Amino acid sequence: MKLLIIGDSLVTGYGLPDGKGWLDLVCEESSEYIENKGVNGDTTADILNRFHEDVIMHSPKTVFILAGTNDALAGRTANYIYNNVQEMIRQCINNGITPIVLLPPFLNVETAIKDDPSLKETFESSANTLKRFRRLIEDYCIDEHIDTIDFNRAFIGSDMEENPEKYYIDGIHLTEFAHRKMTDKFLYKYNYILVHKNPTDYIINYDTI
Repeated sequence: MKLLIIGDSLVTGYGLPDGKGWLDLVCEESSEYIENKGVNGDTTADILNRFHEDVIMHSPKTVFILAGTNDALAGRTANYIYNNVQEMIRQCINNGITPIVLLPPFLNVETAIKDDPSLKETFESSANTLKRFRRLIEDYCIDEHIDTIDFNRAFIGSDMEENPEKYYIDGIHLTEFAHRKMTDKFLYKYNYILVHKNPTDYIINYDTI
């Protein structure tokens, strides 16, 4: 089975030592290799521009799409991001590739503006845009029976609100601790989507993380 992921720095593990990103950990713990087509700083327009070469020409069985954060930071609208990701999905389906959409984690305004509080309004706007995009694409995927994995749910029940610096490097990129939680979230659902195991067969013990 050929698997591929395309996206931005949330795919590459920007800001972490080599081998410590969530995708690296997933590949270590999974029997399936996922080809990494993440590029730091890419917007959805950038990804669309290389989508045929980096995805369609490789003919994977499944492609994971993780994008949108850089668009929100650049001031693009939620509808703009949504339309670009929808086009990626359309290209996958038209070429017999199964798309799975990874919903990016929220932006953390408190951490992002720590060194420059004057940026609060800008980051709050970007954070709201990202949330709107997430709702739009998730609703679309539900209607079209496309699988999603919500990385923000990896942090539910955590101490993120009280201790955001435990999870965020800069309000955008995530710490090694957060990537470990993303790994477990992905593997939990990955087993269900692609290996067809019961999700309860993959037990997450956060006490050991």
